[in-house]
Amino acid sequence: MVTRVIHFGTGYSGMHALRGIIDHPELELVGLVVHSDEKAGRDAGELAGVGPVGVVATCDLDAALVTDPDAFCYMATTHGRFKAAIAEVCTILEAGVNVVTTSFGLLIHPGSARPDVLSRLDGAARSGGVSFLSTGIEPGFFSDYLPVVLSGCAHRIDSLRVYELAVYESGHQSDEVAFDICGFGKPVDTAPPIVDPAGMLPWAGVVRSMAEQLGVVLDGIETSYELLPAADAFDYQGRRIDAGTIAGFRFEIAGMVDGCTRLAVEHVTRTRADQAPHWPNSTAGDVYRIELDGSPRLECEFSFREADDHLAGGFNITAMRAVNAIPALRGAAPGVVSTFDLPPVTGRGRFAS
Repeated sequence: MVTRVIHFGTGYSGMHALRGIIDHPELELVGLVVHSDEKAGRDAGELAGVGPVGVVATCDLDAALVTDPDAFCYMATTHGRFKAAIAEVCTILEAGVNVVTTSFGLLIHPGSARPDVLSRLDGAARSGGVSFLSTGIEPGFFSDYLPVVLSGCAHRIDSLRVYELAVYESGHQSDEVAFDICGFGKPVDTAPPIVDPAGMLPWAGVVRSMAEQLGVVLDGIETSYELLPAADAFDYQGRRIDAGTIAGFRFEIAGMVDGCTRLAVEHVTRTRADQAPHWPNSTAGDVYRIELDGSPRLECEFSFREADDHLAGGFNITAMRAVNAIPALRGAAPGVVSTFDLPPVTGRGRFAS
């Protein structure tokens, strides 16, 4: 059964998702929503770099919904437009269209979302008789799902920790992510949104999700961070990162039991690979690492690459985790769901012909 899909979002991950929808044998792209007037009116396939597909991009969400889709892949930014994004998603759900998204990290674990937001989205989905799923790479697959699956190999678990070790090289992030969210180039006495406790809430959600799935009752969540000052000045994405300003960061979200960290997510992010050699690192480049301390001790490290672009691999995983979940949404219960409410999301249809 082919699922008719509208896509919204043509950024770094959004473009991967758009191509992933176009070439999936069980999905049919029937609409593309964009924010930019420059992209409106263009063929979706041409925007994606795969050749014309006969679907014209539009800035009009209501006009796109007239195409009678089964599902909507929502990957538009929410930065500075959270209320507008929630309203858009509710419109889609109330129209009877399933939604999968990577735009709302807090909803990866629905129980950690703001009650008013969760209630509004869940009500819209139930009204439309459809489902809403938030997912991604991390927060998402490498922090909410895979550690729980690996825990099935353990006799005893003392602690479980997920690392993201990444180098955000110049030109591989949007300016919004690099400068507005990560704060690169800003004074080190400022706290950029990525390390603000409010900014860490999506990862607190996946820590709670792991605890929930593993039957661990947490006493609370603790957060901490460290900012890396640039050792010298260097150019970065058309701007200058001056010596002493933010050039990297690390943060931790820890689930605590009796004063001990039992579950944790830690991010270590550099703008250049040679920075902060004392911080956790990997010889394999950008990786996700899962460490289960117990019996037996499990250490799993996952590297990824898209051609010669290591960050593109991460963007592609983010996109495909959402796109490949679309067929499963058609059989899910109405309302806001998590990945644990669905059958395993697989690469069905992805074998090269």
